[in-house]
Amino acid sequence: MTTIDFRSDPVKARRHRVVSLVTYADIPNIVWADDEKGCYGVRGRDVEGKQIVVEQSGPIRIVSARR
Repeated sequence: MTTIDFRSDPVKARRHRVVSLVTYADIPNIVWADDEKGCYGVRGRDVEGKQIVVEQSGPIRIVSARR
């Protein structure tokens, strides 16, 4: 199991990638991820334009270093 949480240390966001195992593409704007549970949070905006974190789910893989 790998869990990452960039909310406490945003510098980690530059050192990790989270990849969708369905599309094999990077998931952008990751805030936190848990590959055992298959869920993650991404930055988004609400209807008023305020920045929020939206929880998503799906098979993912956390990669330890960016390309």
